[in-house]
Amino acid sequence: MHLLLIRHGETEHNVAGLLAGATDSKLTNHGILQAQRLGKFIASTRKLQLTQIFSSDLQRAWMTAAEVCKSQLAEHGPNSALDEVIKLPLLREQDFGSLELVPWASKRADDAFTTKVPSATDPDFKPKETAEQMQVRADQFLTDFLHPVLALGSNEQVAIVSHGLFLSSLWRALLRRFPSHNITIGPDVGPLGPSRPLEYIGSWSNTGYLELAIHDRCQQDGDEHSQLHPSSPATFTGFGLNVLAINRKDHLENLKRTRGVGSAAYDARQQQIDGFFKRPTT
Repeated sequence: MHLLLIRHGETEHNVAGLLAGATDSKLTNHGILQAQRLGKFIASTRKLQLTQIFSSDLQRAWMTAAEVCKSQLAEHGPNSALDEVIKLPLLREQDFGSLELVPWASKRADDAFTTKVPSATDPDFKPKETAEQMQVRADQFLTDFLHPVLALGSNEQVAIVSHGLFLSSLWRALLRRFPSHNITIGPDVGPLGPSRPLEYIGSWSNTGYLELAIHDRCQQDGDEHSQLHPSSPATFTGFGLNVLAINRKDHLENLKRTRGVGSAAYDARQQQIDGFFKRPTT
């Protein structure tokens, strides 16, 4: 299996520096361009023919996934095995509770626009989702959705479009299912060590992706196909994991932000309006 763990494109709240976990943040115009670049790169440059695309059901993720899907159909035609993006609440970002839409960094005390951070003593305070709760979701996705795809065979090519913090949880949940001696690092991955353990590979850029290959070690050795046991925490015991790239973003090379408009929230109707008012060429 070829597996891509992809973060969504840039959003309006990324630009504003606000925490947006469960909030259904919109992509910016620049974010849509990032997603389009990603889709074309995967389909045309990398020649990957995806068989499944899973996505968070928040629009910043599924709109990114939709651009990947469009490029797949454009490159590989209607005979592509890819039918549609599978949207799942399981793949949502961490819910920040009452901290939703609070600035990442505290503003100056004399700033007139300082946002009051909710206190745990406030009657309407909502706690944020814990790391343990995210891990439960990640494990459920692996068991209920990724395992059945892996059981189809080694030729499956899968993309998972989600969010930075949840992708980190998903990666650690996936990594735990492989014995350490079955994990290899590709030549394009930089050096790892005590200061950069594989479990904590850093943040994802917008539309950056982690690229992995999962192979059946028993088949490689000429033995019987490995068996998957969904109820067992070591479901990938007979499989090997090769880390091919971390936060890959070749597709963003030379992509420039359009001043002003690039940071605005994307509106699909805007292109239609522009076309209506545009004078025909003579």
